[in-house]
Amino acid sequence: MNLLFFFLAFHLPCDKLKNMLYLLFAILSSSGIFLCFKYLEKFKIDLIFAIIINYITASLCGYILSEHKLNFHETINQTWFGLSIIIGILFIGVFFLIGRSTQKAGISITTLASKMSFVLPMIFSIIYYQETISIQKTIGIGLAISSVLLSIYNDESNKRNRKYLWLPVLLFLGAGLVDSMVKFAQEEHLSDGGSEQFSTLLFAIAAITGIVVLVIRKQNLLQLLHPNILLGGVILGLSNFGSLYFLIASLNKSGFDSSIVFGIINIGIVMLSVLFGLSIFHEKLNKLNLLGFLMAFIAIFILTN
Repeated sequence: MNLLFFFLAFHLPCDKLKNMLYLLFAILSSSGIFLCFKYLEKFKIDLIFAIIINYITASLCGYILSEHKLNFHETINQTWFGLSIIIGILFIGVFFLIGRSTQKAGISITTLASKMSFVLPMIFSIIYYQETISIQKTIGIGLAISSVLLSIYNDESNKRNRKYLWLPVLLFLGAGLVDSMVKFAQEEHLSDGGSEQFSTLLFAIAAITGIVVLVIRKQNLLQLLHPNILLGGVILGLSNFGSLYFLIASLNKSGFDSSIVFGIINIGIVMLSVLFGLSIFHEKLNKLNLLGFLMAFIAIFILTN
């Protein structure tokens, strides 16, 4: 499906329609990540192996499509090189959390926790870079955090296993930490360019970290070549890379302000993932969970306007 996205994005005759479709493809690719994780569980594909193939695929896509190819000697002398190693390691940890939370806590709640984590880099920017804070921002941040707490609330009538609800909470914090570090890298090291090389290197470091973990655990690396793992990992990697690629394309070419782009994409991802969870995987949400999702939409609207 993601190959179709790339084909259509480059071959549609109408420029305006093509630019609008970048938004749709960003939503579909990002939602596809959560959908892939559910199907990895269904087909009993080992999560860590699929994630490693995913990052190899994503880094290769970045390398192939990048106009500025990575040069080893030039890269290790960049001021952001050390930071990229730390973020790359955290990348695979957070991605593993997304997969485990999607499979155990549910696709709807995991998507919300992942997407609403954008409030943490906002708080980081307010504290570290002394960005202005308004009543609007304060209300939006409060609603965002409350939406995550309400979305994981479990009453006695809900059959969801409570012991896994710590996963979306940890994901919310972990994803927020990674986004905050990326924000720091952008402000301190990437203001004059290099974001393409930086992103590609993050994917590559995440893949290398996963392989190192397998070696430490003394697992057979040849399992990476199992057809099911290769297929699942490649599809996941295309979704992962596509989510970043089409987000950047939407910001550059959709014609909307960045705040509108983020609002449309985040709301679209949450809505589509909830639809997947309810219709395909028959997940159950109580009234407070639904209130949490409604508050998330309001928070996104407030914080992106």
